[in-house]
Amino acid sequence: MLFRVLPGLLCLLFAMQASAATFRVGLLHGDARIFDYELSVIRLALAHAPGQHELEVVPMPGVPQNRIFAILNQTPGPINLFFSGYSPEREQRLRQVDIPMTRGLLGVRLFAVDNARLDELSGIHSLDDLRQWRIGSGTGWPENTIMRQNGLDLKTSSYDNLWEMLNYERFDLFHRGIQEIFTELARPGRENLAVLPGVALAFRYDYFLYVARDRTDLHDILLQGLQTAYRNGAFMDNFLSHPQIRTALDQSRLQNRRLIRLALPESSALGRIPSRYWYTPNGRTASNP
Repeated sequence: MLFRVLPGLLCLLFAMQASAATFRVGLLHGDARIFDYELSVIRLALAHAPGQHELEVVPMPGVPQNRIFAILNQTPGPINLFFSGYSPEREQRLRQVDIPMTRGLLGVRLFAVDNARLDELSGIHSLDDLRQWRIGSGTGWPENTIMRQNGLDLKTSSYDNLWEMLNYERFDLFHRGIQEIFTELARPGRENLAVLPGVALAFRYDYFLYVARDRTDLHDILLQGLQTAYRNGAFMDNFLSHPQIRTALDQSRLQNRRLIRLALPESSALGRIPSRYWYTPNGRTASNP
C-alpha cells in the first residue's frame, strides 16, 4: 500500500511546488520610489497567475546592469527576476516576457536641464536641432544604440554621476522617461534643474521582465498573469490609476510638445509586439528641415 500511495504524494508535492514560486526581483539603484509602478506591474502579474506566488524586492544600489544580468544567470542566486530596457542581446541571453511594462512610456523622453539654460535650449524643435547638443545617458543603456543610430551625441556615465555631470555642464541635456523625471527632479539637491518645455523624444521602447534562460516556469507565470490582467482590464486599470503614470501624463503635457521621433532598426523585434500593448502619445510630430 505504501508504494502505491507514495507516487500520489510525490505528484501532489510537485503540483504544490509548481503552484507557488518566490520571485526575487533585483532593483536597479535600490530606489523603490522611482520604480513603484514597475513593481506594481510585477505584483499584478503574480496576482493574476494561477497559484500562490510571493515577491521579494532585492535593492542593488551601485551595481551596474551588466553585473545584475550576470547575477540573474547564476543558479542559485540572490535574484531570479529583473526588469530593464529592451536589447536584442538581452532577449537572446535571457528569457523575456514580451509585454511592455509601461506600455511604451519609457520610450517617451523628456530632458532635464539646468534652469539657467532654459532659454538657450528652447530652440530645439527637430532631430537636426537635437543633434547639435550633448545628451547624458547611462553606460550600457541599450537605448544608446538607437539614439546613436539617429545621430545623437551621447555622453555616458553611471546613473548617479550623470546628475553631477549635468550640474557641471559636462553635457547639455539628460534624457529621462516621463514616468521617472518628475520623481527624480523632486529629490533634494536638484532644485536648480527643470524639465525642458515644448519638446519630447519618442521611440518604441520599454522595460521588459527578464528571467534566466532556463527558467521557463517563472517566465510562463509572469506572461500568463499579465495576459490575464490585460484580458480582464486589471492592467489598464492599474496603468491609468497609478499615481506615477497619472502624474507623468498630466505633467508632461505631451499634447503641447513637439515629438521628435527616432527610427528603430528594421530588424528590431519590438515591431512584433502587438500594438494593443503600446501607448500612443499625442503631440505634434517634429519635422526636420
